[in-house]
Amino acid sequence: MKMRLSLCFMFVVSSLVSQALGHVAIFPREAVSGARHTFFEVRAPVEAGVPTVQLKVEIPAEWKEAGGQVDRVEHNTDWQVDIQRDEDDWIQSITWHGGEAPSYSYIHFGMIITLPDLVGLQQISAWQTSADGTVVAFVEDRTQEGAVNPKPGLLLLEDPEESSMEAAATAPPEEGGSGMLLYLGLTVVGGLIGGGLVMLIGKGR
Repeated sequence: MKMRLSLCFMFVVSSLVSQALGHVAIFPREAVSGARHTFFEVRAPVEAGVPTVQLKVEIPAEWKEAGGQVDRVEHNTDWQVDIQRDEDDWIQSITWHGGEAPSYSYIHFGMIITLPDLVGLQQISAWQTSADGTVVAFVEDRTQEGAVNPKPGLLLLEDPEESSMEAAATAPPEEGGSGMLLYLGLTVVGGLIGGGLVMLIGKGR
């Protein structure tokens, strides 16, 4: 519990710093591990007075083994999209280009993702390209102090239903639970037998 609170605190602080500096981010910022077909949005503010003409995001390779994948990419008529896949047709990266976002605006692109069965802070690399050819790489570990261009972060939490089911399955039986049921059962049976004997004795008299 303490570890989870520490992760949440660290993530919130780093997220606030990212917002203040206008870095590429993914929304929502947290989700349930293993959730299927969840909508996310990648947002990138345009800074430095130069239009943004391209945005690329790279999905962490460890997501593949953990069951995570990009299911769909939102269609945007103002931008072209290039999708890079591996030999298993798993989406490795997505690049939006061909459009232009003016200074002090922002761009946002949607994705539907099946999240990996992982818990904790996940980080997704991103590259933002400006019209003058400048590329800002958001590839630094956001948990490291002094990160200038941190990766977009996503906090994956345990499924509360699965956690409660696991806890119930592994919990020791309540003290006196089965013993109490046996005791009550024997008491009822004993009472019936005793009552029958009293009736037989009464008839004999």
